[in-house]
Amino acid sequence: MSNTKPPRSFWIIAVLALIWTALGVTAWVMDLITDESQLAGLDEARKQLFAQRPQWVFVLYALATGTAFLGALALVLRKAVAMPLFLVSLIAVVVQFSYFLGVMDTVKLLGLAQAATFPLVIFTIGAFLYWYSIKARKKQWIS
Repeated sequence: MSNTKPPRSFWIIAVLALIWTALGVTAWVMDLITDESQLAGLDEARKQLFAQRPQWVFVLYALATGTAFLGALALVLRKAVAMPLFLVSLIAVVVQFSYFLGVMDTVKLLGLAQAATFPLVIFTIGAFLYWYSIKARKKQWIS
């Protein structure tokens, strides 16, 4: 563990990152256990998107959320492994959402604003967490 004491803001960001990424893992689990009765309650556009999503995109979703959660946990534990974990998560997010927005009919079915807003938020937070883990390493808050 590093001898450099991180500021209070580090702990706030680390704990918020852990909560945010835990919500991401929870969302993935909820997606995993979605059954026919839950799909029946969706509008036709979302049913179509759910049906046409390839399995590898769902695996990338698991990779993105899982590595982000582990990265946040590493940040809380002040471990430098947070950096590569956040990087893997960010790459998985970019590939997943590139397919979601570029190849699937997401924009056509939902409209650009509805299709792109949450992916943009997720990407921005992921990029911030990766950048912040690099900063924390340089400042020796993590080692």
